[in-house]
Amino acid sequence: MIFSMVRLQISVIVAAALVCGAVVRAQKRLAPDAVANPLMRWSLDRLPATRERPLFAPTRRPPPETVAVGSVDPPPAPPAPPLTLSLFGIVRDTDGASALVRAQTSDKVQRLRVGDKLQGWEVARIEERQLVLELEDRSTTFTLFSRQPADEQPQVAHHRAAPIVELNAAGILTARRVSRTHR
Repeated sequence: MIFSMVRLQISVIVAAALVCGAVVRAQKRLAPDAVANPLMRWSLDRLPATRERPLFAPTRRPPPETVAVGSVDPPPAPPAPPLTLSLFGIVRDTDGASALVRAQTSDKVQRLRVGDKLQGWEVARIEERQLVLELEDRSTTFTLFSRQPADEQPQVAHHRAAPIVELNAAGILTARRVSRTHR
């Protein structure tokens, strides 16, 4: 009788093991990609409440949407004021022409040559009776013995870069601007 009881217990254990093994094999066959969390099989589109009421947000409201703003260039700097100076003379020597000027902000007379700079303005040309200064796309001319009153500002001319139209390698017309330089 003891022998039959032991035999019965062993039979029950073996039967239970076979049933468990069959169940595990059937589960693997039915869901080979099974994961520990069954919600991981679903996309977030099927769970809209997770976006509408986030669990760990203090207000349980979604964060405000950020709007992408394009890079905003700072406004261009205001143009430099026209230069106020007095032209006292133009001298030609072996080194070339030079102009004798005095800026309104100074009592000192300066000698300028082509390429020199005065308050950001560059000397572009020195002619017999004229001094031409340029700053970026602007130029101003001071004339020796002009009929303008001494307190009147010289006129500042604005120059635009010349447009150049080219045909690129792909056969497309492109346009660009080229600024003038006096050298």
